Amino acid sequence: MAKLNESAPRRPGGSAGSVAEEPSAQALDAHDHRKLGSRLGLFALDPAVGKGLPLWLPNGTVIRDELEKLARELEFKAGFQRVATPHLARTELYRRSGHLPYFAPDMYPLLEVVEEKNEDDSASSAELRDEYALRPMNCPHHHRVFAARPRSYRDLPLRLAEYGQVYRWEKSGALSGLARVRGMCMNDGHIYCTAEQVEPEIHAVLDMYAAVYALLGIDGCRFRLSRRDPNDGRDKYVDDDAAWVWSEALLRGVLEKRGVTFDDGVGHAAFYGPKIDIQVRTLGGTEETLSTVQLDFAQPARLGLSFTAPSGKPAVPYCIHRAPLSTHERFVAFLVELYGGAFPTWLAPVQLLVVPVSDAQRGYADAIVQRLRAKLVRAEAAPSGDTVARSVREAAEQKIPNVVVVGKREAASGRVSLRRHGVEQQSSLSVDELERALLRSIERRDRSLGLAE
Repeated sequence: MAKLNESAPRRPGGSAGSVAEEPSAQALDAHDHRKLGSRLGLFALDPAVGKGLPLWLPNGTVIRDELEKLARELEFKAGFQRVATPHLARTELYRRSGHLPYFAPDMYPLLEVVEEKNEDDSASSAELRDEYALRPMNCPHHHRVFAARPRSYRDLPLRLAEYGQVYRWEKSGALSGLARVRGMCMNDGHIYCTAEQVEPEIHAVLDMYAAVYALLGIDGCRFRLSRRDPNDGRDKYVDDDAAWVWSEALLRGVLEKRGVTFDDGVGHAAFYGPKIDIQVRTLGGTEETLSTVQLDFAQPARLGLSFTAPSGKPAVPYCIHRAPLSTHERFVAFLVELYGGAFPTWLAPVQLLVVPVSDAQRGYADAIVQRLRAKLVRAEAAPSGDTVARSVREAAEQKIPNVVVVGKREAASGRVSLRRHGVEQQSSLSVDELERALLRSIERRDRSLGLAE
């Protein structure tokens, strides 16, 4: 059973798994995702668009795409089926699911739609009025996907996944770069299953989380068992004491079987059930939920979801909500600060910069770029007219992981001089060797090229 790394968080100036000194103001500034996001061309926040509604620039979109590719691969191997659903829905759906009224304070204002009545419409009014809401969560739409056809116990567990755009009304003072926004794209998924399938499915989800975190080098995470606060009354949580007791005990048992320590998060449950939240501490010291798995005993029944049990009678499924890669916004903000903007090759917007020493090697440099781009490597040539020193310096500022310099000797021998970001030692290798190292690193999603570094 895979485990998440619970070692101390990595901070600027400290190594993974060790408790570093509190970062200096200079280190905090150097890793601040808001500043790096602007400097590296990852995202922009434009008041003309609206507060908390980020614009993803080309470099940031590359990172989004690579994370989505990773999620698609992991989800395919885990038996998930991908779906695509609208960004809004009629408010009646949210009233049935319980998001209205439980989640109402975090939703955008509702939208009233007025249409002229068609001639063949039997409604007595001359107008047709309806009400819509920008979705704060994807789950009600996925529930309707489940309901789109008859289901049998043989179909379960049914695993649905989507990178779905959601909108939440965060208070203006809480907005912060990408970490706290009002429009976000969530690595969402929902598993519909029987009571007997709940526990193994949650273990499988947590194994996926462990694989993602190990791949990305995320450590220092903590678990929180997020439970309801019985003293909060019925305005915050679905009123079903027996279901709360059973589901909280099940999640507690999962954590205990995995042998992990966890915090007791009374009052942090979703309105429809308890959660296991993966907590991390940001560079500035704020604790955030990076990933979550939630056990929902309420929405399927509220929305009339059912499957045919072995007895031939209808039964209501449980729903497990999961988001291993969080939202693009929060996850990328965290990774920018974790890496200080120096992404591993597979995630980097520009994976290789080729710098010719003079115009005489421009053709050789362009040929290397074209060869690698044909293999889908994000390779670029340094701008014409720039000196080698300037090109190398700007590549370092842009955190490009791999830079090769090609002069007269390299062009004559079919070789390159490779400089890795943050590595003093340079390597001389053939173009064939460079291509193999890049493709191997990208395919395996390694954090190195496998060379002597």
